[in-house]
Amino acid sequence: MPAAERNADDANLMYRLLVQGVTDYAIYMLDPQGLITNWNAGAERAKGYRAEEIVGRHFSCFYDAAERGRGVPHLGLETARREGRFEAEGWRLRKDGTRFWAHVVIDAIHDDAARLVGFAKITRDCTERRLQAAQLEETSANLDLALSHMSQGLCLLDAQRRLLLCNGRFREILGLAPALTRRGTSVVAMLRRLAREERADPGEPGPRQRRLARLAGTATHRTDVAFRGRVIAITTRALPAGGWVSTVEDVTDRHRIEGRILHMAHHDALTGLPNRTAFGAHLERALSVGGEIAVLCLDLDRFKAVNDTFGHAAGDALLRTVAERLRAVLCGSGMIARLGGDEFVIALDGPQGGHRVEALAERIIEAVGQSIDIDGHLADVGVSIGVAIGPRDGADPDTLFRNADIALYRAKAAGRNGYRFYEAGMAAAAAARTLLQLELREAVQSGGFRLHYQPVMDLRRGTISGFEALLRWPHPRRGLISPADFVPMAEETGLITRLGAWVLREACLEAAEWRADIRVAVNVSAVQFARGGLEEVVTLALAVSGLAPQRLELEITETVLMSDGEAALACLHRLRALGVRIALDDFGTGYSSLSYLRLFPFDRIKIDRSFIREIGRPENAAIVRAVRALASDLGALVTAEGIETDEQLAFVRRLDCEEGQGFLFSPARPPAAIPALLSGARWTAAQAA
Repeated sequence: MPAAERNADDANLMYRLLVQGVTDYAIYMLDPQGLITNWNAGAERAKGYRAEEIVGRHFSCFYDAAERGRGVPHLGLETARREGRFEAEGWRLRKDGTRFWAHVVIDAIHDDAARLVGFAKITRDCTERRLQAAQLEETSANLDLALSHMSQGLCLLDAQRRLLLCNGRFREILGLAPALTRRGTSVVAMLRRLAREERADPGEPGPRQRRLARLAGTATHRTDVAFRGRVIAITTRALPAGGWVSTVEDVTDRHRIEGRILHMAHHDALTGLPNRTAFGAHLERALSVGGEIAVLCLDLDRFKAVNDTFGHAAGDALLRTVAERLRAVLCGSGMIARLGGDEFVIALDGPQGGHRVEALAERIIEAVGQSIDIDGHLADVGVSIGVAIGPRDGADPDTLFRNADIALYRAKAAGRNGYRFYEAGMAAAAAARTLLQLELREAVQSGGFRLHYQPVMDLRRGTISGFEALLRWPHPRRGLISPADFVPMAEETGLITRLGAWVLREACLEAAEWRADIRVAVNVSAVQFARGGLEEVVTLALAVSGLAPQRLELEITETVLMSDGEAALACLHRLRALGVRIALDDFGTGYSSLSYLRLFPFDRIKIDRSFIREIGRPENAAIVRAVRALASDLGALVTAEGIETDEQLAFVRRLDCEEGQGFLFSPARPPAAIPALLSGARWTAAQAA
């Protein structure tokens, strides 16, 4: 037998022995032209062909038409023929037409004479690995996408603190070049590089670099680091398998917003001063250490008049100016806070001698009292101050502040634009005032008030032309309480609205029983205008009583117009359109009476009793003459209030004032006395007794 044939037989025998037990791999032989000559069980299992079906066919049947068209099978054989081996991966076809991913190796087989006798082809089904690789690739791509879109910077370190991966945001936040963040880079070396960039001496890292070194820490932690003008939050977590994952986040804007929110929570938005919350905390800290502290409660005088006259914007500007003046007076020696509205408070820590606090209070009064220019208008306000010294006047914040507020009330009651120190008896007075407020509320609810009526005389005829309704509070234990004591309190608490509605209704009901030519005058508070609903109250009172609108006269002061001038004027015009008369009370005692006479044509002007009482003073007499002449030009009637002597009566008669009112004619009388007054003859001086 020729040697070549013997070698081929030996090769076939070796092949059969090699592949009989192999089922995981498709192993088969090709002749030099690519025809299949042998087929193992693994090939049958992988490709679905039995040996008798496939032997003799060309191996290109395992390739799809596109690859066959490109000559891929022949190129593989040529490579194996030329180089001895061809290895590749690609999609191959099974008998049933399905595809699988194959790893292919083609080895050229030569005889002893180096002649090519065929090819050994090994194919492994790697479809599952291919799918896993594709899934891994997709997962990796998704991870890369997620990392690239994170708002946080992320880095992963191995157990030796070497960088495994980081995203672009990590480099951006820390300002790192790509060369510094290659895989395997020591994070310690990276931080040293940062140190060299920021310090002249790289050998001794500063606090900033020591904080950044927590990127490679050994425990889970979070810290905020000031870095290159920004605030960086660093969070590091140890991994169970070793190493760390660290995130960095630029939280500069968040810190700024949180700082702003914190500032807003403890400071007044208008003036920038600490607010009530911050002041209370300061007071509590100061008292907790047992030191002495002075608390000064401040309330601006005449602020409401400025705010109502010039508008809220002017009022805000005034408050800011006052805040600056208070800062200038204290020069950083104490804490100033704004509690709201026109209320301020000051705390002085440390021993406070009485003279020192007095001197400070006087400087504050002087500074605040200087005229303030608001858009070309000069505004003048004052300040009242109440002082309490802790812990003498209060060992806890609430007590100390309350006692300073009590002292403030006494300062305001004493004439304003002054100061008072807290005294032990003041608390009792404040408690009494609180009790009076409670009793006032109860009296309003239970109807504990009465109306008395003071006649208004027609000075030309000597007869009664009307009555002014005056409110009385006959307290069951205190006796008769003066309106001067309870009306301001009713205005402060808002009870005046309900009380004023009762007065209007009761006065109209009483007047409806009088002669048809007798009118009734009712005082209306500025608070009633401010709260709204006055027109409805007046309309209801007239409807319930049946009183003709022309017999009702509403007496207002200029403060009604100062509170909300345009709204008040519109309301007055509507009331007048109903037929109700409008009188300007206490004329000459305010700041702007003449301007209000120009804005609204009042039916009557009432000259305040303060001018009539001192009619002997030339300046007062001149004012009364001027008012009488002004009223005549405006077509308004004049009523002189507070006439108590024949001399005063003679004076107002000489000026031809139409009406007069005062004790010379009669004090205020209860309703039961009105019929007798109206049935009397013409008034004479003897009747005044």
